[in-house]
Amino acid sequence: MTINDKIKNEIVTLLKKQKVNIKIEDLETPPSAEMGDWALPCFNLAKEYKRAPQEIAKDFAQNLKPGGLIINFKNIGPYLNFVIDSSQVAEMVLKEIGKSKSKYGQNKIGKKAKVMIEYSQPNTHKEFHIGHLRNVCIGSALINIYKNCGYKVISANYPADSGAHVAKTLWYLQNYTNQNDIPTLPEDRGEFLGQTYARAVAELSDHPEFKPQVQEIMLKLEAGDKELTKLWQETRQWSLDQFEKIYQELGVDFDVWFFESIEEKEGKKMLPKLLKYNFIKKSDGAVIVDLDKYNLGVLVLLRQDGTVLYGLKDLSLAFKKFKKYRINKSLYVVDTRQSQYFKQIFKTLELLGFKKEMIHVPYEFVELKSGIISSRTGNIVTYEEVREAALAKVIKETKERHSDWPDEKINEVSLKIVLAALKFGMLKSGNDKVITFDINEALDFNGFTGPYLQYTLARLNSIFRKAGEIKTKAKVDYKNLAAPIEIQLLKDLSEYPDNVLECLKLNDPSLLAQYLFKLAQDFNAFYHELPVLKAKLDVQLARLELLKAIRQVLGNGLELLGLPILEEM
Repeated sequence: MTINDKIKNEIVTLLKKQKVNIKIEDLETPPSAEMGDWALPCFNLAKEYKRAPQEIAKDFAQNLKPGGLIINFKNIGPYLNFVIDSSQVAEMVLKEIGKSKSKYGQNKIGKKAKVMIEYSQPNTHKEFHIGHLRNVCIGSALINIYKNCGYKVISANYPADSGAHVAKTLWYLQNYTNQNDIPTLPEDRGEFLGQTYARAVAELSDHPEFKPQVQEIMLKLEAGDKELTKLWQETRQWSLDQFEKIYQELGVDFDVWFFESIEEKEGKKMLPKLLKYNFIKKSDGAVIVDLDKYNLGVLVLLRQDGTVLYGLKDLSLAFKKFKKYRINKSLYVVDTRQSQYFKQIFKTLELLGFKKEMIHVPYEFVELKSGIISSRTGNIVTYEEVREAALAKVIKETKERHSDWPDEKINEVSLKIVLAALKFGMLKSGNDKVITFDINEALDFNGFTGPYLQYTLARLNSIFRKAGEIKTKAKVDYKNLAAPIEIQLLKDLSEYPDNVLECLKLNDPSLLAQYLFKLAQDFNAFYHELPVLKAKLDVQLARLELLKAIRQVLGNGLELLGLPILEEM
């Protein structure tokens, strides 16, 4: 039970003594602190009491007696508002954080249920562009949040290592690249493959008569042609090496790797069983799932030429996930353009009798100021390009601020700043919002950014370094935390566990990113408004206790989002 739940339970208990039956879900947060801390809308009580809601609220405010945490009542129209003793709340919140430390905000709602979170899923033979980063950041943050909430989590990656894009790349390599030149290709062969794919798309657009050659490559690959398979395996590894390097830098890893090339074969094996169902049938040489009666159209599993499509692979993979890994729930972090597709997949599985908990976590795509990212047209900015440009900028600025730091420290700190900028830039907007990414905005130390949060935490650390060890036997008097900004910060801290739960409920880590930014803003307002080290000793002790809790919660939240923490900047 969170601290806010305890407070609301006390309100509910008080009202029950007056024979007013409400639930904690009925309580709301007033729009401003001046109105009170919690509010009860009295609309639902009007029928029971046969009176207007504003009269009921007014009557309660005049006749209820304060007690415990509740020190006053306010009647504002049809709302009964409750004023809570901030010193008692301060003691509850700060002691809980001090006791729990890194475990503050954790809960056991998952009860050790096992969930698989599939995310990233980049295409081999294409470049890892900045748009792919959003998927990685959402997926890895959700893994941390689910673990924080008591779930056993299996992280899974499902790269698309087969299909038309692979065939196009191999076709171009065979026809427009001297195979003897491969040993002398540039070191970043993943980038080379991405450029090759874009050239292949352009060439096929100009010469559509070559498309049957690509189709033939797809068929040969599925049939196991030795020469093509060797080239595919070699080039596929180039992409996987690039992905692994990026994942390592981002601090993410995967418990399980699935590959489309394998699920393609598994899907074909299960096809005869699928065709026994009357809603899965052959149509003009293709195999389709007829979902028209559910307003979901038609899902094609197998093309007329016998090549496998995504649907057949995903049906096979769904069975494998639940049977082999004994999971209770499966999350698919895939962009919103695939929403209709996942409705078709989940409905097909349901009709097959496979009624498991499967959730599509959609997110909008990332744009650049120059327009939409597209691997087909080559209009992309790779992760490496953004990282290198940002790192050069931050290293230069860090050297100017800390000329006494050794190069190793400058480089280490600068990289962590860049990673925080990139990750937070992908997490700060709701999953349903399109991101127009700009690295200069993401690096702004005064903006809605990861470096701003890092800087706030570094500022807190600086205060404690200056404070040193305060030797006193005096107890903290929580009544000294009575300024409006201090009360707001206490409220912020009490809301952290609820915020994490809401992220879990909605599968949206942006709520935590926005919470941490507000906490940092409120702390910085406090920092400029009230003294800490120059305050009287009793006030100083209370404020340091408050700042210690802020530092802990800010650090906890950054770790859940996967942002690097810096002691100093």
